[in-house]
Amino acid sequence: MELKQIWDVLANIMDAPLVWISLVTLLILAVLWAVTRVIKSEGNRESKGLWILVLVFIPVFGLLAWLVAGPKVRSGSDAVSQRH
Repeated sequence: MELKQIWDVLANIMDAPLVWISLVTLLILAVLWAVTRVIKSEGNRESKGLWILVLVFIPVFGLLAWLVAGPKVRSGSDAVSQRH
């Protein structure tokens, strides 16, 4: 495949609104999931608020940063042992 053919394929994908709608929907769902995980985490209110602001206003970078350095939720075995 030559470069012009590759470029044409990419241009066709970029012109497809269904692709963009799907990507934005997935991004919104991922941000909502991350925000709920932040809310359920054991961090203090200030750190939770900061993470939520970053996730909402800078979604792609915020998700990547949160996945690397965000608040951690207790593992299942710790949560079970503390309930009993």
